[in-house]
Amino acid sequence: MTTALNIRLGASILGATLALLSCNVSADLVIPEVAEAQKRFQDNPDIFDQTDQYCTDKTLDAVCTLPGTVFEGGGKGQCKRELTDTKISLQCQRTESVEIDRKIPDTFSIDPPFPNVTDRFCAKKKAQDTCSVTLSHNGKQETYDGVCEELRDEQGYRFRPQVRLLLSCQPVKKAPERVYTPVSTVRKLFSQGL
Repeated sequence: MTTALNIRLGASILGATLALLSCNVSADLVIPEVAEAQKRFQDNPDIFDQTDQYCTDKTLDAVCTLPGTVFEGGGKGQCKRELTDTKISLQCQRTESVEIDRKIPDTFSIDPPFPNVTDRFCAKKKAQDTCSVTLSHNGKQETYDGVCEELRDEQGYRFRPQVRLLLSCQPVKKAPERVYTPVSTVRKLFSQGL
């Protein structure tokens, strides 16, 4: 009787210890600089540290435009705040409704060999073959030419992501990379009320 009670008590203590350790481990995964940036982002809804090239000299919620077709990521947008690493960025975010139903199987794996999946626009094609995408832009159907590209698609945890190898119809011309410029101290004081 005493042995059974000791085993149950030991198991309970072990379970509680593991639960506490798992809580501490998940809390420790957030880098202190990132946690500080998240707090600044939440506590100060008007501040930002840098702007992308499309929102330079613009204010929060100002209208902006991203270059290229909607398939390339272009279109009308609005300057919104986004947390990028440890910086709060004012960046142009597209406001137009664009939906692409790629019908990709929801198949991932943590360990190799990773599953190979294909979107419906590259079915029965191989990498670098031409393809066409039909998408919905503000409720209207539009078609764009593209090329089938092999991508490594990841989701989940940074240290143990789920991975799949994806063959997907992508734009031939890529959207320009965002370039960020730090906000001057004068601008922070004047436009952000710091």
